[in-house]
Amino acid sequence: MAGIVVQVGKATVVMTGIEFMTYANRYLEAAESLATKAHSDSWFDPLPYQLLCQSLELHLKSYIWLVDQHSRKTIKNKYGHDIVKLWSHSKTRGISKYCTPTKLRDNTIDLVGLYYKQRKFTYLDLSMSHAGIPNLRANTNALPALLRLCKQLRKNLNKPILKAS
Repeated sequence: MAGIVVQVGKATVVMTGIEFMTYANRYLEAAESLATKAHSDSWFDPLPYQLLCQSLELHLKSYIWLVDQHSRKTIKNKYGHDIVKLWSHSKTRGISKYCTPTKLRDNTIDLVGLYYKQRKFTYLDLSMSHAGIPNLRANTNALPALLRLCKQLRKNLNKPILKAS
């Protein structure tokens, strides 16, 4: 057997809805832990927002994978980190079968979407400190609304994603 050479060619890993959903659930678990801890009013913790937006992004991408059968690359290129665009498209594609789109959810996603897309929860800057934080604090329903939406998606998308994968 000496002298046998095995050459491995290029491989492609296809990320299905299971992978999107798995990571979405992990971000949600981390957010649940942080969102339940009380913080003083003088300090703003961006991490629960970041984690919940990340969870929502990946849940919505798993849903789009389910209904549109787009590849990971197509989904990434078409939507990036734009949860407003993902939410809007998901609503047109029937996500109401798995969660209830409400005015509060629409307003919350509109509120946090730009901050999330621009990575403001990851890299706090002066504009976030000046306008973003007071805006988020004024909307006390935002964090609970995101948490409830992600939990509903986790519960209701699990079986359909597993079945389709």
